[in-house]
This record gives sequence, C-alpha cells and structure tokens, in this order.
Amino acid sequence: MRSRVLRYLLALLPVGAFAAQPPITSLNVGANFRHDVALREGGADASSAGFALPPGGRELDLQPTSSTPYDRYFGSVRSVIAGLEPHGTTMGTACHLMKVAHSFAYLSRDPYRPDPPKLTEVQHSGDCKSKALWLYDNLADAHALFVIGKAEKYLHTCHAWVYWRYEGRWWILDCTDRADPIAADSVSPDRYIPYYSFGKMGTFRHPAAHALAAVASNIAPGASASGQKKTR
Repeated sequence: MRSRVLRYLLALLPVGAFAAQPPITSLNVGANFRHDVALREGGADASSAGFALPPGGRELDLQPTSSTPYDRYFGSVRSVIAGLEPHGTTMGTACHLMKVAHSFAYLSRDPYRPDPPKLTEVQHSGDCKSKALWLYDNLADAHALFVIGKAEKYLHTCHAWVYWRYEGRWWILDCTDRADPIAADSVSPDRYIPYYSFGKMGTFRHPAAHALAAVASNIAPGASASGQKKTR
C-alpha cells in the first residue's frame, strides 16, 4: 500500500524538477571582444525579455534577449544608453559625425570594454567599439543600435558599428573603416554580419548569434589568424 502511495506522489512531481540543466558553452570571441564567457544555450529567450522592436526591427531579424555574452564588459554601453537624450538627427549630421569619428586615431585601451565617449573625444582616439559608442552617443537617436558582429564573414575578429534608420532605410555607420554611411540593404550577405545590438528600446540578438560558438578561437587580442596585427 505504501509503495503505491509513494509512486502516486512521485508521479505528481513536475518533470522539470529532475530535468538536467542546459549545457554551458564556452565562447572565445575574437578582436576587441575576445574573451571566454559561459553562455547557457537557449538562455536568451525572446519571449522572456519582453522588449518591443524598434521601427524596422524585423528587417534586421532582431530578437529581444535578456542577456548577451558581453554584458559583464559593457557598463559604459549601458550608461550611454541610460543617459541618452534622443533628438531628431539628419543625414547631414550623421555624415558629419561619421567623419569626426573616422578621424580619431585607432587605439585600444581595453580589449574588452568600450571607452566612455568623453574619453574617446578628449583623447581623439579609440578602437572600433569605442568609436562606435562615441558615434551612437552623439547621434542620439532613440532607434539607433550599437552593434557587435563581423565586418566580413571569414574574419577571425569581431567588429563594432552603429545601425541607424533614416527615412525608412537602415544605414551602417562604421566610423572605424569608413567616413560615410553605407545602406544596409546594399551590402552582400558576407559583410556586416551582426551578432548583438544594444539600444534604447532593449537588447537584441541576430540570427548569426546562434553560431557564436563556431567562431571560437585561441587568437590573442589584437592578432589575426595569421599573427598579423588586426586592423580593427
């Protein structure tokens, strides 16, 4: 009798109580963002984040997420987003800001964390993530996005740029490599592949982020696969 009662009580317990936890995946991402991060597979669930998409978000395949592998390093990004006072921005203003940021010397002061925009401006220097954050801050557009991804599919290093939507069209503002905006719909699928985007409306992942584990490498910060100095 007792054994039947015990089996009945065990049957009432939720299956999840005995389910194995999701495996931990170690990521080692290249360039200025290279680091080892434990990321739960499937942990970034769009339904749990509860963020709305910015205008045109579906065109970029944005998926709201509550966490990214970069969160522990992006205190300056969160501060800039929190303190952003959005205002209208014209294409002329964006082009001017692009030229200013492009003129900054390339210098990486921290391989993991973007510099605060004020430091980048005072020093007139910064790496791709610091320049992009300076541009994002000065652009001051509520729907712009600070982006981490790859400039080219086969590169072993990651890159940072800004996605900006103007008059119904997304533009890539890569002030490290270019002085002018690029229409996002004009680039090939092998270029400017985004992983994660950060903005006033929330944090988002892109489809390519699912393959992040595949870009793991043992390349030291500031080096390429051939051992040459990186350009970003």
